[in-house]
Amino acid sequence: MKLRFENYQNINIQELKQSLELCSEAELVLQPTNKMCLFVLGMLFVKGIPIKILNENELDLTATTKSFSIMPYVWSKIGDNSFPNKDYSNVRTEMDERIENIKRLGVGLSEIKNQPTSKKIFLICPVRNATPEQRKWIEDFARQKESDGYQIHAPHLHTRQEDLFGGYTICKKNEEAVATSEEIDLYYDQSSTGSVFDLGAAYQLEKPLKVLNKDSILWNPFDPIDNIISSWPYKKDVKVYEKQ
Repeated sequence: MKLRFENYQNINIQELKQSLELCSEAELVLQPTNKMCLFVLGMLFVKGIPIKILNENELDLTATTKSFSIMPYVWSKIGDNSFPNKDYSNVRTEMDERIENIKRLGVGLSEIKNQPTSKKIFLICPVRNATPEQRKWIEDFARQKESDGYQIHAPHLHTRQEDLFGGYTICKKNEEAVATSEEIDLYYDQSSTGSVFDLGAAYQLEKPLKVLNKDSILWNPFDPIDNIISSWPYKKDVKVYEKQ
């Protein structure tokens, strides 16, 4: 089954989650600043579903720094069996050359399986645009949880932020860490786009969610991500895999 996303209004994410079990490809209009688009991308990413970007010609592919324009482009080419073609004429940019090289090594798309580990936490939080105060709060929290015997994965501390593939490898490492966590803790910054992508992955993987700073948030009833977080359905009753 092929799914198509041309706008991101009125998406029923529970119905979408069920549809992804039968989905073989997703066609989408990429909207890198649309939070619901990023949430859907997070869901698709952990399922390892190939994507086709319908507005690819509108993307700025000259830059290779991480962004939610470049990362989905890399993802789309890794999952595209027609890239590269036989004469390599569709390998046009520096990023295309990098993708072609890793595909020759056998890199492809795969589903990220849910395998929660006891006392492991993934911390969703702002990274690139975090304020000094937010970073201090997050790092103090991480140290406290570690002293309490937890293993914690905070992206800016535990995922290398340099990425030759526009953020694709960062997303891969982060969502693998989400999959092996027993619980997701969220320091919610409503302007953080990366956090929304991670939330989509956590939702698809049915992870329990704890909002750490919920009392300081001005919740917006017209923001679909605020509403998803407020009504998060998954509780901490999943089977975990003890470390050997």
